[in-house]
Amino acid sequence: MIKIKISAKGIDFIEDNIMNKKNIAKITLDIAMAILFITFFNKTLISFKFHVQSGKVFGLLILVHMILNRRWIVNITKRIFDSKIKIRTKLSYICSLILLISIVFIIFSGMMMMTATNYDRKMFYKMLHFGASYLSVGLIGIHVGLYWKFVMNMFKKLLKINKSTSITKILANLCVVTVLVFGIYTTYKQEYFNKLSNTLAYAITHIIPQDLEEPEGSAYEKESLSFISLATTYGSIISVFGIATYYIDLALKEKNKSKELKKEIIKELKRV
Repeated sequence: MIKIKISAKGIDFIEDNIMNKKNIAKITLDIAMAILFITFFNKTLISFKFHVQSGKVFGLLILVHMILNRRWIVNITKRIFDSKIKIRTKLSYICSLILLISIVFIIFSGMMMMTATNYDRKMFYKMLHFGASYLSVGLIGIHVGLYWKFVMNMFKKLLKINKSTSITKILANLCVVTVLVFGIYTTYKQEYFNKLSNTLAYAITHIIPQDLEEPEGSAYEKESLSFISLATTYGSIISVFGIATYYIDLALKEKNKSKELKKEIIKELKRV
C-alpha cells in the first residue's frame, strides 16, 4: 500500500511500505552483522571453527549490505568530487569505504595468519588482524552516529511513537549520559587507543619480512570474554564514537542552519 498526495510539483510519495520493509531489512542485517562482529573478539567463544566460518559468513553479509545500498554507493562514487554533494555525505562515504577496507584486511589477515609458516609472518598478520579489528570498532561507531537519526525514526514508526514527551526526553538524555560515561571508562580501562596504535604500528613496521625468532612466553592475545562481556565492552566503545559523531553532526547542522538564516535575513534587508 502506497499513500500519496497531489501537489503543485506532482505526486509526492508520503509513505511506501515497500521502502519501509527494505529499511527494516537493512537495520536487521546491520544488527546481525554487529552481533557477529562482536563474537570475533573471542575466537574460542563458541569454537575456533565457528570463528573461521562466521568470518566467511560476515564477508557474505557485507556483500548483501552493499547490494541493498548499491544505488547510494554507485551514485556517490560517480559524484564524490561534485561540489553539490554535501560534505557530510562525502564523509559518510569515506568512512564506509575505510570500514570496508578494514574488514577486508581482517578477513585477509585471518586467512593468511593460519597459513603463515614462520613467526615473523604470523605476528605480522596477527597484528594486522587485531589492529584492523580495533579500527573497525571506532569506524562502526562513527557510521552508527551518522545514521542514528534515521535508525531512531524507523523504530518510532515501527513502535508507532508519534510524539516524545518531556519525561521520555529526560530519560533518553539520562541513558545517553550513562552510556557515554560507561563507554569512556571502558575505552580507558581497555586501553583501546593504545591497542589500536600498537597493533597497527607493529603491522606497518613489519610489512617487509624480517628474520625474527619467536621469544618465549610473549604471545599477544585478545581477551577471552563471554558474549555479554564482549557486548558491553565493545558495544560501549562503539557508543562513545557513535554519540560523539551524532552530537558533532547535530551541532554542525545547527550551525549551517544559523548561517542560512543569517543569509536570508541579509537578503530581506537588502530588498527593503
